[in-house]
Amino acid sequence: MSLFHVIYNPNSGMRKTRRAAESVRKILEAQGDEVIFYPTQKAGHCTEIVKEINASYEDAKVLIIGGDGTFSEALNGIVDFDKITLGLIPCGTGNDFAKKLKIPGNAKKALRKILSGEETLVDFIELEGGKRCLNVCGLGMDVDVLVKYASMKSFKGKIKYYLSLFYVLTHFKPHRVRFAVNGEETEQDVFMVGVCNGSYIGGGMALAPDNSVKDGTMELVVIDNIPKGMIFFRLIPFLLGRMNKQSCTHTFRSAEAEVEILGEEPARVQVDGEVLEMPKLSCKLIPQRLKMFL
Repeated sequence: MSLFHVIYNPNSGMRKTRRAAESVRKILEAQGDEVIFYPTQKAGHCTEIVKEINASYEDAKVLIIGGDGTFSEALNGIVDFDKITLGLIPCGTGNDFAKKLKIPGNAKKALRKILSGEETLVDFIELEGGKRCLNVCGLGMDVDVLVKYASMKSFKGKIKYYLSLFYVLTHFKPHRVRFAVNGEETEQDVFMVGVCNGSYIGGGMALAPDNSVKDGTMELVVIDNIPKGMIFFRLIPFLLGRMNKQSCTHTFRSAEAEVEILGEEPARVQVDGEVLEMPKLSCKLIPQRLKMFL
């Protein structure tokens, strides 16, 4: 018999997480396991719960039911990585990191993968100041979309995201940045920049499809400014997962990278889908430190 701690966001994924949590409970209890449930009640609550579990149990098995934001909060709550293992059950709007790990979107199938899998060590990104990123952090178009998404009062889920994307693409203004990687520094206008541990953003759009979460490196992806008349033509390969093959896309593999936004107030970045007001991303890859059921 094992003890599982199950954290779920009851409002993530249009409340599908409640049904997923019930499915998880039935499966675990049917095989004789003990389950403790922790519904999150506010932004950042998952981080607090993981800290408490991490401090109270020696070998904690923690299942996270939710989307990329909930997963990221869990990572940021870990104090002692040797005492905790995470399992992800995707049930959010995007589920981009779960897609990278090939975790099924169905809760029952995801749980079966966890139960039959092994503990695996994966990488994550650590920012200056200690905040951690599990999937992708960046700036530019993707941040503009998230800001617009948050301001829209109607629609939900992917429809809301794609409407926000359409608005941003038809009103897009380039962002001036300075980035440093592998000992070289560049200043230019960009469409967007992503620092990637994972591969996908925006519910499955491939930014770094060949990236690995286990190789001790991350990818800095810089997409040049795209003329307005060409944006929608470039969007097609983006949606098809071929943006990395376009001439406007430049990929740098490294264990460290820095990106600074120039001439914007407020300067905004995103970290696993959370928009933050900060002018610079200073990123370091932490190799094979997070234990996961895969």
